[in-house]
Amino acid sequence: MKRLLINILCGFIPGRQARKRIRTRLNNPIIKQMAKFAKKFSANKKPKIKYTYGYRCANFVVNVDDVWVLKFPLRDNGKEKSIREQRITDSLRPISSIKIPDMEIIEWNGMYVRKYECIHGVGFHGLSESDKNKYAPKIAKQLAKCFYEIGMADPKEIRDLKSNPKDKPAKAYGWNNNDLWDNFILDEKTFDVIAMIDWEDAIFGDFTKRMTGGTGNVAIKEALMREYSKFFE
Repeated sequence: MKRLLINILCGFIPGRQARKRIRTRLNNPIIKQMAKFAKKFSANKKPKIKYTYGYRCANFVVNVDDVWVLKFPLRDNGKEKSIREQRITDSLRPISSIKIPDMEIIEWNGMYVRKYECIHGVGFHGLSESDKNKYAPKIAKQLAKCFYEIGMADPKEIRDLKSNPKDKPAKAYGWNNNDLWDNFILDEKTFDVIAMIDWEDAIFGDFTKRMTGGTGNVAIKEALMREYSKFFE
């Protein structure tokens, strides 16, 4: 009955995303406890706390002093995804030329909370179109190298996570972040790619469409495919 009433009330809130966030908050009263728990990781008397909701409100994400990011699961206890992500990042981190942030799993209140180091920079979609066009060759070269390194890797520690453990890496086929355009962070001054984040949905498979789609910037897509193809010439 409570959820029904909340859904009815939220129906009057303008904006789909706003409705989703408020509905999630009202249906998860423990969110206040999550924010309180996150403050324990601050070294300051007055912690600087910022929060948001993950994709489809599956997670409650808390930024602590721009030092740590804690991701709380909202749909289950988060155990399976947390362990899977840690295994993947631990295996791919030594291979990648682009930083994959450290990750720690914290068991709290029956949940598996993921704690990451906070990466300072801007996402690709945060760049202006003029900067995307201007720095496309530089950005593409870095991404192509990283995609090649990770895509051609086949760490034995995570072979059981592939849909078919016997699958072998090939051109644009192998391990990949599965959300290439939303999950890399750039230095706003140098336009160096400084990190690839959010590996919970990483998969082993064809990532051609991931490289050529997902962004409206033609220059970066063309540059990326050009640079990536060089590794197979």
